[in-house]
Amino acid sequence: MFRRGFSILLALFSAAVGLRAQTDSLLTEGDRLHRQYRFEEAMDLYARAAALTADADTVRLLRDRMDRSQNALNMTDFCADPVVIARERFSRKDFFLFYPLKNQTWRLPPHALDPSDDGIPTYAPRGGQSLCFSAPDATGSRNLYVSSSDGSVWSHPALMGESLLSPGNEVFPMLSEDGKVLTFSSDGLHGMGGYDLYRSTWNEETGAWGEPVNLGFPYSSPGDDFLLVDSPDGRYTLFASNRDCAPDSVYIYVTEKQPVIARMPMRDPVALARTAALYPLDDPTRQDHGSAVADDAPGNDDTRRYMQMTAEVRVLRDSIYRHERQLDTLRLRLTTGVEDRTALTSAIADREAALAPLRRRLEETTRAVRTIEQSFLQRGAVADNDRADREFVGARSSYTFSKNAPGAKLSLKVAPAPPAAPATFQVGPVGRFAQDTSLPEGIVYQIQLFTSPRHATLDEIKGLDPVYERLTNALRYTYSVGVFRSFNEALLQLNPVRALGFPDAEITAWLDGKPVAVSLARRSEATPAP
Repeated sequence: MFRRGFSILLALFSAAVGLRAQTDSLLTEGDRLHRQYRFEEAMDLYARAAALTADADTVRLLRDRMDRSQNALNMTDFCADPVVIARERFSRKDFFLFYPLKNQTWRLPPHALDPSDDGIPTYAPRGGQSLCFSAPDATGSRNLYVSSSDGSVWSHPALMGESLLSPGNEVFPMLSEDGKVLTFSSDGLHGMGGYDLYRSTWNEETGAWGEPVNLGFPYSSPGDDFLLVDSPDGRYTLFASNRDCAPDSVYIYVTEKQPVIARMPMRDPVALARTAALYPLDDPTRQDHGSAVADDAPGNDDTRRYMQMTAEVRVLRDSIYRHERQLDTLRLRLTTGVEDRTALTSAIADREAALAPLRRRLEETTRAVRTIEQSFLQRGAVADNDRADREFVGARSSYTFSKNAPGAKLSLKVAPAPPAAPATFQVGPVGRFAQDTSLPEGIVYQIQLFTSPRHATLDEIKGLDPVYERLTNALRYTYSVGVFRSFNEALLQLNPVRALGFPDAEITAWLDGKPVAVSLARRSEATPAP
């Protein structure tokens, strides 16, 4: 009897191990298919894996994966096809220094606004009166904050808004010049995996940032995509991604800026992968030789012009060398007599035609550089060789990247945090439902956890105490926690509540015990009493 019982247990254990191995294999294969833009096939494998396991955490993980693939599949109905000028690979540690932004504008943590030491920089141009930045909250999740200066003291950082908050991380926020459009990356909002690129617009009517919109293919991908910036001259849009390289590296992609981005459906995985690869055009007419030098280059007009010209000379020399090598290859192929001579002769003629204007431009630019140098010698001036010889990357492509220097560490006097509001809920080993669900008069806010067609159990409220249960007119129960006198007080607690296992938790508003729109409550809150 004992041996039989042991054999049964061993068989059950072996079966469980086998199912676990099957589940892990299906999950791994599903992830591979997702990265190959085969989203429907990935969802099928995730569903099959979920049917093999009863482990709640694994089922939750697989459902998240299915949601991710479904989100990606939905976005394939709205794909863009930008004109790619160039791409260049950089280290993830300092790629941001190669963007065409002003020199010494990126500040590395830790500093007064971001006490972490994870290497994610803050964009802080000199002389700015407002800073938008990413920093970790009490849960370790990176959120977007804003701080402003009155000339002597910077305000205590405030969260930028509920719509920009997720259980994951938000990084690399960049504001438009008018401060009304925000672009950032998030791995916690509804996306297609890793960090996706999002854009949010300031709503003057509600006084809040609007719901962020995923920029979609090919700006977002199953990899990590971040830091989308338009060049100062308005010609290009740049962003970074590790979609086709190791996790410690990124490509910076340079695309022609499009005032209106045309969208089209694209479901075929091969076409999606090809579009998302963002291969640059091989078109010398689109070369930009002045992009390497920032507009804030020091010195007078002659110095700035000299730096631009020396950068252009380098680019032209490398471009001519590249075309000459390609010509040599074509001529060698022509001598073999194996390939179509007519096609090769035509390709050689095209290359020779492209080389002629490049050589003329090199000759003209070299003369201009010598003229400026002669002027410097006559005036006893010295060219700024440190800036002229700074690191240039990608000179053989149609776009030259130049490396800026990081700025000095931020040294700011930041106002202390306002006094913390009295705690109106706690987290313990066992949750508790409120006996009295009435609310104070005036405007108050709560964090709504979820709704349910039935009464929730103690396990479902995950140790929160007290939790307010209400039956709505739709005959559904809503569950909320906390009573806050200001929206910002509620906002500070939103992510910690989400981290407990309520990813869809949201802020609700009440006026004299009756529900009102949050936007209305915030306007009333901002209006001083007569």
